Amino acid sequence: MDRRNIPVTPETLGLLQEIDVPTLSGTLTQAMGYRNNYMMGVKPLAIQLSQRMVGRARTLRFIPLREDLVAAQYELSTSRPHRDALEEIKPGEVLVIDAGGCLEAAVIGDMFTRRVHARGGSGIVIDGVLRDLSAIRTVGLPVFAKGMHGSGIPRALMSVGRDQPIRCGDIPVIPGDIIVGDTDGVIVIPPHIAEEVAKICQEHRAEEEWARIKLAEGASIHDVYPPSGAFREEFEAWLSSHGKGRMK
Repeated sequence: MDRRNIPVTPETLGLLQEIDVPTLSGTLTQAMGYRNNYMMGVKPLAIQLSQRMVGRARTLRFIPLREDLVAAQYELSTSRPHRDALEEIKPGEVLVIDAGGCLEAAVIGDMFTRRVHARGGSGIVIDGVLRDLSAIRTVGLPVFAKGMHGSGIPRALMSVGRDQPIRCGDIPVIPGDIIVGDTDGVIVIPPHIAEEVAKICQEHRAEEEWARIKLAEGASIHDVYPPSGAFREEFEAWLSSHGKGRMK
């Protein structure tokens, strides 16, 4: 199961870069029927207020450590799945890590984050924890995780696979899915519906922009969010007058 071969245009990715996670999640749920789109418990630990992470998913999977398997799995330092994943990240990709929700060992730290950033990655998302948070925040790469732990991978985990379907934040992530993250968290968009989602969201954003104006003027939320009755006509006129006609 791999969706990296499904094309997504730079224009669509650019539109998604302008749309906040709540708007995208609401559209996926209500307009597209995709309920499992938001990663539960995965928090924006290293991101600026104005930053938004958008990119195609590259996946990495960990399982709980078992001592008799470590030597065989990690025979060479260059054959460890987590190190290979770092070295194969491409510009614009997001490294999404399934650590099984483990809170007992950090899977990413300062050095790993810097390598992803140096290779042009768009961000890191972890269903688990990280360490070196203060240093990570100086890198400038958006990083999302469930929390922090002082110890690294060898304390409790071992990497066993990459570029395969995983679970992150209680939802599925397939290689090539579109990952969007901001201060409200992280969502997953199937690539084949990305363009339609972006267009629906653009119209919703215009509706919200107009609603904010009307609410500031004292209008009732019942009338303007969403616009109904005469307010619907007023909204349509506002769309046209501001060059925000409906997207096709």
